[in-house]
Amino acid sequence: MGNAQQSSLAVPPRSSRSTPAIAALATPALSTVWGEPVHAVKQTPRLHEELSRQELFARICVRDPYFALSEVRVVGEGELTARVPVEQETGGEASPINAAEVGRHLAILGSCASSLVNPKDGQHYYLARRARLERLHAGPLPRATELLVGTAKAEFREKRTATAQTRLLDARGQALFSLEVDYNVLSAAAFLRLFQGARQEMRREPRAERGPRCTSGDFAAMRTNPHRQPPPLHGYVRDGDCLKATLGPVSAELCKGHFALHPVLPVAVVMSGLSGLAGTLLRELLGKPDARYLVTRGEVRADSLAYAGESVTFGAHLHGVEGREHRFYCWASVGERLVGVMELTLTCLE
Repeated sequence: MGNAQQSSLAVPPRSSRSTPAIAALATPALSTVWGEPVHAVKQTPRLHEELSRQELFARICVRDPYFALSEVRVVGEGELTARVPVEQETGGEASPINAAEVGRHLAILGSCASSLVNPKDGQHYYLARRARLERLHAGPLPRATELLVGTAKAEFREKRTATAQTRLLDARGQALFSLEVDYNVLSAAAFLRLFQGARQEMRREPRAERGPRCTSGDFAAMRTNPHRQPPPLHGYVRDGDCLKATLGPVSAELCKGHFALHPVLPVAVVMSGLSGLAGTLLRELLGKPDARYLVTRGEVRADSLAYAGESVTFGAHLHGVEGREHRFYCWASVGERLVGVMELTLTCLE
């Protein structure tokens, strides 16, 4: 295999696990709002109360179709349960739901739980900066055909940071995945000040063009909910143990529901592209295009944000193999700016 480290597909340096928590996702200016005064703790919704979308949208920063949870219910202080849909096909993953979609739904549920214990009133933006995913089911399972169950419990450890412990279970209570998420938390006013340069009137954005493999049904779904499909990567280039591809220029449509009037590519979409790229590389390395695998664990770090109009480069590099477990180091970048990295372990079932 070629030496990926010295090729045009060179891998950015791996970050140490001991790297301090990131203070800002998109700009150092985020650090200037940490000193805002903390207001009195607001009243928590009643136990077992179901929270409407209107109430949740008044607290958090995402909307449908990116938000797809239902029956979000308070079960404790900073603790929620919800029904979780399976919107995407699982591809090569032999699991009821693909790992990237787990990350999307559980990170949103975690932000909802965080909003219950936020010491400040009003709407806030919960920017995921780190996440740690672990598969909890022992072996391959078919794609789910019914709603799953998500749980989340959150706490504020500092004035502007929150952590949520979340789990995903099937309808019979079998544990499928756990996800721990750390957030930077911004008031709506602070977000608007810092991200005013990203503002777009999204109704003026053209709809995504129909790809050559899209059916009329696929295209209709993409028009209403782009998150039912993995990100449309193109320009794949392989060099030994390394595979790269491109997304973009990113359309505002692909960011739909993620920061109203400020289209930003969701971290879960970035990680979907990375995990799918790692799966493609695994199959190519095995010489088995239909190989099935499990996402065993993953650790994600978001370094910055990718905006509508930018092109994102995705990369995956095989870092090591132990038995059936294949460890990958993955990254996404816009030019020289690192958007995020992921360390991913895939367990091959072939």
